[in-house]
Amino acid sequence: MRLLWFVSDASHIEALETVLEVCELNDQERLHRRPNDLLVPATCDCIELSVDTVDENLLKAHADKASTDYLLVRDERPKLALFDMDSTLIEQEVIDQLAAAFGLGDQVSAITERAMRGELDFIASFTERLGLLRGLSESKLDTVYQSLTLMPGADVLTANLSGAGVRLGIVSGGFSYFAEQIGERLGMDFVLSNTLECQGGEVTGRVVPPIIDGSMKLQTLESEARVLGIALTETMAVGDGANDIPMLTASGIGVAHHAKPKVRDEANHCLNHHDLSALSYLVKF
Repeated sequence: MRLLWFVSDASHIEALETVLEVCELNDQERLHRRPNDLLVPATCDCIELSVDTVDENLLKAHADKASTDYLLVRDERPKLALFDMDSTLIEQEVIDQLAAAFGLGDQVSAITERAMRGELDFIASFTERLGLLRGLSESKLDTVYQSLTLMPGADVLTANLSGAGVRLGIVSGGFSYFAEQIGERLGMDFVLSNTLECQGGEVTGRVVPPIIDGSMKLQTLESEARVLGIALTETMAVGDGANDIPMLTASGIGVAHHAKPKVRDEANHCLNHHDLSALSYLVKF
């Protein structure tokens, strides 16, 4: 197993020293990887060790106390990486931004929050929210796109993964109008998202089937891995909402990024403190 411990200040190193001492791993060789070791520099360092066994509860406790993150992963490096878009690659939930442009922001965002926490069925809640947008002017789509901002570290991570030969994809329960432009901006190899139906210059409140939900995200992970001829242990998935859980738990490295509690509890790995660029240390050049 590889232990990747992310470091952005002295307290993070001190926390790792404590963990290694308690686990009697002080003699393990450590590789201190720095931002300039990467194709595009990350915002933190990474200390990497090879470990046979380690108390992960202890790792988590000390990482949380020091406000840092770690990954405990198999030796396989990812060859395929899938990403959610809303609140993962971008800082916004697009459907909430569309609703705000239509004067329904609070009403729709409350439903979105419950859906992402796993309290509501995704397809049912998505259909309900989308129906409220019926009549929104199609011209508002570009206005909303122009307001979207990348999640910190997203461009650094995707550049490093792509540079290492990793196949990249967006699998989003959002809308293709936005996902395709974000995908092009980040150099994605493919984008799968919902096609928002518009007629007569207005949003109809429907999407062209099928709706991209958690099961579709999992199917995409499995089918892409099959085409590449790789095992799921050689895949990576990153997301924040309940509809990401199926692909996060199936992938070799499923990372809950600043995610809802239910997602953090079920995912294989979490990134709670650092930005997405930290995940660049999963690959080498």
